[in-house]
Amino acid sequence: MDGAERTGGAPGALRVTAVLASPHGSGSTAAAAGAVLEGCRGAGALCTLVDLRDGAADGFAAAVEAVEEADAVVFASPVHRATHTSLLASFLEHVERGAKHETRAPLRGKAAAVVMTGAAPEHFLAPEKLRSVLTSFYAVQVLSPSLFLTGTAFGPDRSLTPGAAGTGVLHGRALVDLAAACRAGGSIALLRPLV
Repeated sequence: MDGAERTGGAPGALRVTAVLASPHGSGSTAAAAGAVLEGCRGAGALCTLVDLRDGAADGFAAAVEAVEEADAVVFASPVHRATHTSLLASFLEHVERGAKHETRAPLRGKAAAVVMTGAAPEHFLAPEKLRSVLTSFYAVQVLSPSLFLTGTAFGPDRSLTPGAAGTGVLHGRALVDLAAACRAGGSIALLRPLV
């Protein structure tokens, strides 16, 4: 799969795909997503990281396919103008939701985590807009609370501080728990988007 890296997991393990929506790719948002994936791997999940910068030209086909194959999705984005990036918004525009004219609903009934990084703590509500879109428009079960990290969570080399890394790992383990519950509960997958 182009732009994807798979790690961890045993056969039959839950699959987690992280969707990295940073226009810069290798910064603090990637480190935060990496900590969540570390927690997922520690809980036995097979993890895939998809960088959306690699898929815009083809309509994000590989990224949509990776999300469809996953049991859980990590949406990782820096805060831009008090919300997620336009790269993530563009990706979501390419994800069907099972409406009358659509043949797929790759997110419906799945577990997800929202991971965002921001310059100031005052942007802590930025993940809520994405959470609302995922839950209402796509019928996704989103882990609460979201992971929101500011500059104080990172060292000079953009690596996470031990406390922030531990929080990211905990979110990953909790996401695997939520994904297992979604997989086991057949009714969750039947829930439909609000509109």
